[in-house]
Amino acid sequence: MSKTLIINLVKRGYKIITLLLLSFSLLACGGSDSDTESTLEPTPDPIPTPVPDPTSGYIPNPDLNETPNGMLNAVLTNRNPDCRAYVTDDNNGDYGARGITDRSNLAVGAPYFPGSNKESIVIIDLVIVSGGYIQNPSNPDQAGSWNYASVIETNDAELATHCRMQHNMIPNHDLGWDVGSPNEDNVWVTEIDHDDMQITYLPINPQLSNPLVADDTDRNPTNFMDYDGILLNGIGIAMDSGFCYNPDHARVNTAGNSTGCGDGSVWFEIPAYTLQEPSAEKMAAIFDEYFGHGFEGTYHYHAMTHPLQSNDEATIAPGLNGSPLIGFAKDGFPIYGKWFINTEGDLVIAKSGYKLKNWALNPDENGFGQSRQPYTNIPPFKEHGTPPTPWDVLNRAQDFDFSFTSEPFGIPLGRYIDDWVYDNGNTGNLDECNGATDVNGIYGYYITDEYPYGPICTFGVHEPSFGKVPPLRWDDELADPARIFDEMGNKINGH
Repeated sequence: MSKTLIINLVKRGYKIITLLLLSFSLLACGGSDSDTESTLEPTPDPIPTPVPDPTSGYIPNPDLNETPNGMLNAVLTNRNPDCRAYVTDDNNGDYGARGITDRSNLAVGAPYFPGSNKESIVIIDLVIVSGGYIQNPSNPDQAGSWNYASVIETNDAELATHCRMQHNMIPNHDLGWDVGSPNEDNVWVTEIDHDDMQITYLPINPQLSNPLVADDTDRNPTNFMDYDGILLNGIGIAMDSGFCYNPDHARVNTAGNSTGCGDGSVWFEIPAYTLQEPSAEKMAAIFDEYFGHGFEGTYHYHAMTHPLQSNDEATIAPGLNGSPLIGFAKDGFPIYGKWFINTEGDLVIAKSGYKLKNWALNPDENGFGQSRQPYTNIPPFKEHGTPPTPWDVLNRAQDFDFSFTSEPFGIPLGRYIDDWVYDNGNTGNLDECNGATDVNGIYGYYITDEYPYGPICTFGVHEPSFGKVPPLRWDDELADPARIFDEMGNKINGH
């Protein structure tokens, strides 16, 4: 789809009557009295005053396009879980931004030089997609049967099955780093592709899996970006890791960690670990200040720090109703910031339910193991050894092969995904997918400052369009027709 056609979509707009939008909000809140209706009356103030009563309605996002730069560095206000609210608000589905600097394209000769004053395109509209959900109880990972080749645009919010997001995957803020040589230590960035238009479908009525299963996203970052969610600025989130402990890898750093691991490893390094431990050394990944970077031309986040949210949200609630919606997970359920009103009616900050796993190997005086337990009976192609801890380096360095580096380095517990275990509800206030139900009965996923940082899994049926072929892998994918279609015979989004 051309950019001109997308811009025309915005200009045409959608004239869904206000009564419909109000009824959706009231339905989601579970209220319909006259006091509730009065809080939703239009206001001339572009940033509405917070509503004290959490059951009295959602606060619509302001008209971001009143300014020339649109959504640039915007802070959102709406907590409505219904994607139709973002099609029919004052923005008319236009969540784009202008005036962005892309530091990966600043150098002369870069494909999008000079990299300044760039545009983010995000258009959200209503569509009817033929097909429906397929949920096989014996295969909870089975994708839905939506037929994206049969899509009809509609202005009728009652008939729509999806909100359609058309986006070029450029964020609403400055992004990226100068692109270095692939041989440089701790560098894994590429120039960002600004013409990489994608289409993502947000289901209006997301469904929980049956049976209820915590479904992880497939890890295949080398040839396919299978996102865990899409934010309202059009950027995908990748909670899985493409970084691992592999001292034999061609791009290994002095800590034994490498990049682009795909599924060929066991010990996956947590990409956003420095969000939890800012002093962490020798990470395999390099990020900008939003914990995003470019892989094969595609910009995405590995954690959500403050795009679409206030910078101080880590310590201060943004409003009396909690954090705004910043996007949608792969199953269509909402992704919020860090605050919500729980089912007891208390305004709380989201806290992870995970704790460090006790490997019980070389325990200290409290019985907590100081070493990682090696895995056994794993395939040879995944056998790259076990990451040493600082304790190991000091006390049993002879048990490890440090021939790849002149500086033996121990990695503290907590840096790898397998260092963590869900504490069965005894820690924090979120479930194993970083989700919770709020006071209005709305289930959603939340952002945390500690592992797992966001929705590492989902409890709903996956929407197959939450994925793409990275631009620089396009020719590789087309060379293998089997990679173009999913198990249902539908073309994978991006082809």
